[in-house]
Amino acid sequence: MQAIEEELEFDTPLEEEVEEADVQAGRNRIFTDQGDPEIDSLYKKWKRGKLIVQADFQRQFVWDSKKSSRLIESSLLDIPLPVVYISQEKDGNEYVIDGQQRLTSFFSFIDGRFPDGVDFRLSGLKVFSEYNRKRFTELSAEDQDKVRCCKIRTITFRKESDPNLKFEIFERLNTGSVSLNDQELRNCIYRGPYNQLLKKLATDSEFMSLMGITKPDTRMKDIELVLRFSAFFHQTYLNYKPPMRSFLNNEMEKYQFITESESAILRAGFKNSVIIIKSVLGTNAFKRYYKGSDSDPNGHWEPKKFNASLYDILMYSFAKEDKNQVFQNLDAVQEALIYLMTSDQEFIDSIELSTSSVQAVTKRFDKWRLTLHEVIGIQHKEPRCFSHALKREMFATDPSCEICGQQIQLVDDAALDHIEQYWRGGKTVRENARLTHRYCNWSRSRKD
Repeated sequence: MQAIEEELEFDTPLEEEVEEADVQAGRNRIFTDQGDPEIDSLYKKWKRGKLIVQADFQRQFVWDSKKSSRLIESSLLDIPLPVVYISQEKDGNEYVIDGQQRLTSFFSFIDGRFPDGVDFRLSGLKVFSEYNRKRFTELSAEDQDKVRCCKIRTITFRKESDPNLKFEIFERLNTGSVSLNDQELRNCIYRGPYNQLLKKLATDSEFMSLMGITKPDTRMKDIELVLRFSAFFHQTYLNYKPPMRSFLNNEMEKYQFITESESAILRAGFKNSVIIIKSVLGTNAFKRYYKGSDSDPNGHWEPKKFNASLYDILMYSFAKEDKNQVFQNLDAVQEALIYLMTSDQEFIDSIELSTSSVQAVTKRFDKWRLTLHEVIGIQHKEPRCFSHALKREMFATDPSCEICGQQIQLVDDAALDHIEQYWRGGKTVRENARLTHRYCNWSRSRKD
């Protein structure tokens, strides 16, 4: 989650884009009402359930205590507040589409606690510093009235307005210090069963385990990752066109009202990939493996950094594979992936440089797809790779690298090298195997 700045900066709307009573777009129209209600009036409407401030398509409350407190201070100082935009819907309720953070701050202060249950005590005030640490109920009656009677300009899009235009305008309002990210915008613009399905899949326990998270991401990054899988699952990498943002937007638009049968197919493919990847890579899923160097031949897994390019190809490639066939070759699949990440420079470039270009996307998908099929597809008479079991056996016997002589720290960093190289006719048998660092083996292949 991104850090929130200390200074209170409102997300200033592009008022000139929406303040006209009607916005004409072909036959589509926008109808608006304007008003200056008091905070107390909005608060009571919210309490009755008629004003939805934190709808399920919105992001959650992300302001910190100091930003919220300085908003309250602004009301005490009679500083005009930015416009709040509201959408009137056919269910009879009104939904806040811009101003959620501000209204939640006011309502939380009046109630005495933030949405997460933490007490709301004023903090970081500069003008009314004597009010720091105070709750709403501890203010004077006069100051409580100033907060409740604070007026705020609202523009309401009436329910007869075109829904697509309303949310196009919402996207234009997305400016300022705590802007909605792409997925939060999609969550608002493309509401429907597909959006709900993505949220549901993001809470899958096995998926969350792979992601290394225990609760949903507050900025919906986990949901965007599910969308990435779904976009490639439906459209395939052969139909990918940059930028990635548009690729994902098109996916949301096309499947906004996904059918039950389509949902079932997507859920099955998603679950299949998650189960296989957890078995193949476990906690190292979607992380780069780096070979060593001349100064230190020991390689290592990237401890924290998530690689979206690896995520894309792995989730895509296993969605429709037979689990039993993959499980019979788990060690070989892992070895093949680590080999690409350490020895194939074209593949390495495709997951690190200009990763969203058509060339990079096509290159990494093609290379991994062909490599995977070599492992789990038709068996060759003479296998190229030694078995993982033999590597573990030789590592347990003597973990020394037979090229540099230094000890190999991790079994994943160990490679079984053909003494007489494979491309020269060397057999993939124990007698022709020696244990090396991956880096040393890579260096040797370049020098021979």
